[in-house]
Amino acid sequence: MAEVVVGSLMLKIGSALKAKLSQKAVRGDLADIKEELQEIQHFIREADMASEDRESVAVWLNQLRETAYDIEDILDESIYLAGEQKRGGLRALTPKSLHNSKKSCSPKGVISPCVSLMHRKSIAAAQLNELKIRVADILERGKRYDVWKREKTLVYKEARERRTTESSLVGMESNKKTLIDWLTDETEELMKISVWGMGGLGKTTLVDLVYNSEEIGKRFKCRAWITVSQTYVIVDMLRSVIKEILINKKESVPQDIDAMNKEMLIGRLHHCLRHERYLIVLDDVWSESVWHEIRDACPKKNNCRSRIMFTTRNFEVATSLASPHRVFELKPLQYDQAWELLCKSAFQGDLNGNFPQDFKDSATAIVNKCDGLPLAIVVQAGLMHSKHSVSEWSSDCNSLNVIPTNNVELSFSVLMRSFYDLPHYLKNCFLYCSVFPEDYGIKRKRVIRLWVAEGFVEEREGKTLEEVAEEYFNELIHRSMLQVTKRNDWERPKECRMHSVMRQLAISISKKQNFCIVCEDCEEHPTATARRLSIIEVSDTIITVLGRISRLRSLLVFATDASTSKIMATLSFRLLRVLDLHGAPIVSIPDAVSTLFHLRYFSVRQTEVNALPEDLEKLLNLQTLDLQYSGVQKLPSVVKLHNLRHLFMIRSVDKTGLSVGMQTPGTAWSLKDLQTLEGIVSNKKVVREVQNLEKLRSFVILEVKKSDGAALCASIEKMTFLNNLQVQDEGEGLELETLASPPSPLQKLFLVGHLQRLPRWFSFLNSLKVLRLQSSGLNEDPFCSLQSLPMLVCLELHKAYAGEELQCEEGGFLSLKTLRLIELNQLKQIRMGTGALGSLRELHLSRCRELNALPQGIKCLTTLEKLYFEVSEELLQRMQPNGGEYHKISHIPTVDLTLRDDVI
Repeated sequence: MAEVVVGSLMLKIGSALKAKLSQKAVRGDLADIKEELQEIQHFIREADMASEDRESVAVWLNQLRETAYDIEDILDESIYLAGEQKRGGLRALTPKSLHNSKKSCSPKGVISPCVSLMHRKSIAAAQLNELKIRVADILERGKRYDVWKREKTLVYKEARERRTTESSLVGMESNKKTLIDWLTDETEELMKISVWGMGGLGKTTLVDLVYNSEEIGKRFKCRAWITVSQTYVIVDMLRSVIKEILINKKESVPQDIDAMNKEMLIGRLHHCLRHERYLIVLDDVWSESVWHEIRDACPKKNNCRSRIMFTTRNFEVATSLASPHRVFELKPLQYDQAWELLCKSAFQGDLNGNFPQDFKDSATAIVNKCDGLPLAIVVQAGLMHSKHSVSEWSSDCNSLNVIPTNNVELSFSVLMRSFYDLPHYLKNCFLYCSVFPEDYGIKRKRVIRLWVAEGFVEEREGKTLEEVAEEYFNELIHRSMLQVTKRNDWERPKECRMHSVMRQLAISISKKQNFCIVCEDCEEHPTATARRLSIIEVSDTIITVLGRISRLRSLLVFATDASTSKIMATLSFRLLRVLDLHGAPIVSIPDAVSTLFHLRYFSVRQTEVNALPEDLEKLLNLQTLDLQYSGVQKLPSVVKLHNLRHLFMIRSVDKTGLSVGMQTPGTAWSLKDLQTLEGIVSNKKVVREVQNLEKLRSFVILEVKKSDGAALCASIEKMTFLNNLQVQDEGEGLELETLASPPSPLQKLFLVGHLQRLPRWFSFLNSLKVLRLQSSGLNEDPFCSLQSLPMLVCLELHKAYAGEELQCEEGGFLSLKTLRLIELNQLKQIRMGTGALGSLRELHLSRCRELNALPQGIKCLTTLEKLYFEVSEELLQRMQPNGGEYHKISHIPTVDLTLRDDVI
């Protein structure tokens, strides 16, 4: 889509003009180009849609897109040359050497390095002037194309909220019952069940409803869910099954599991399952081989009525894997079900059609054209939810271009229409999500930082780029373009994924528009003009081609093959903005990284890289430096990285939650734009100088000495935007009493170290949502101070209280949803007053060895959904269905009782 390229270029030109990074003549040409592009933007979306049917429009768009790419190349080159001049690099060559140099040794759009700095700047300016003329010509020809004009009609709008949980049940109840009946069949031997159907029908949704149902949860205590996808690694899959089963059984995961080979893992899994009634779901299976590789680990004749479930798009795979008569075909929705799904998704369940007849006609036509495909209906509902006029709805309907005989083309047509409807600022962000592997958990914070580094995010007054990007993220979720897979303690989306059909659509568009190439099989190779590259599976051909790519802006590596390390030898991409090596099997970084002037995002998280180039501070444009969980022990100087926004330095976290940080050079901390600083090791200089970091949002400081407490408090008071704070002591306790006024936006607080009593400022934490206290040694009941915090949703006390009783007064902890009490070894009693903990969903009581009674008042906690309690043998008996305490917990859907370690 040309709109994607032009929108991105407009942002980049705006940033360049604002920063005054180029010569005066160049800035003038850029301003002229921006003005022409702004006019083009008025009709480019309609032209994009018209290009599918009109070849002349497609040719015009292609010329526009390639011109935009050329402008971006010259602009980046100009910025690079300006940076080199500022640093004193690229010394001017002598006339003789310049005369003898080659006229060109680079492809179109990238100027040869074999000329002097001044000459190269002159060439760039001339090329940009030529491109300005070309843009003007493109605009003039574009005006000759007739574009669709919308007319304003009746407006219909009312407040409504989409409810995806209710929507997911439409048409599923009878299917759910059938699968539950199969799973609970009295057949003793192992049974295999296949659920098959095309992508987008809701196979995973259906099986997930079954898997998480109360009946199945009670019947199968030993269970695991694994998403297979096309590019699974068998040892990783076996490890995941073992880990999930052991975690569900509340057993410890072997410390050496990552060192086990395939045969050892199969043996271990077989041992875990041999006497258990187990349920294993293998989601998104593409071939029979996955079952052939793990079947020896699944006991077939343990007579425990165990079950394996598969979901697949392939009928042959389904039939070959399933037991006789145990293939379930998921079919498209009937018309009534489809209408119900559309209404629940778009109109908040208004099945009576209480909206104007003109709107109903368009909605009916959309239901007909979606032909019962749930994914298509939900996505289209996401579009309709934001439409306010009949003409807009009619346009959505008319633009579906459905081919009824081909459901794959049908879903792509609907999804393509949803892509067209995205605002220009979301198109790049949506396409970018396809760089992640299939079914990959896309972390919200990570993708936001990547979008910012790529330049996809527009500035908005009063908000950081990251805050704007989070709005983008949420909007993609609301439009059903991304699916939430994890939420944090206060229900904020934490991780998402792309539906596989949606991802294939994005990959198709990205490749066609040269936006990004995703290499996830050995047959997919990047071209020399590739601008973004995601390597999911590496090959020698890819390594060879990498060395010839001159325009590459982003390189993301997900491949885990040992040959991935060869990629490091190719890191000479002068225009590179993103280098994400998260989890790659690499041990070193070449010094050439320091020459990547444009680099905004650099991650070696979860790698074995143990050192960084000493001259890393040459990366003047770097925004994110992610060293989390890597082998790097000491940070090079970053004092010159004035654009740095996020710095992650936590080297490891042990099983109790204690973090190990990174040593830093003795340079001044004056990075004014820094928002994230996690894992810095404290000293007297650090605790004073961090007061300069007034834009910090997240701050994790470790090994804090008690004597430095007052200085640290003084610095924290100046961090007025801080929303996440973790302070960990060196072993002698924390002194935080002098913090007179904590940052008002503070939402997460984690304190590790002896406090003896809660600081007075805790009563001012009106925005606090998550609080973790560890090794605090409190003598006074902390509930007295904490129960009135209005926003607190999660509280964890770990070795934090030395008293015998905790008492929650009437009406206390009104917002609290999760309460975890861990290793409170003197605790004997918990009292809950009337109306206290009125929102509590989860109560976790573990390793409290003196706690031999249920909390008083637990019977009144009507919202409680899960109780985990490590108990004595006597109390365990009293909490059984025939015991005297059972009536107090009978209302709780999930009760997990385990004998404490000290009584086993």
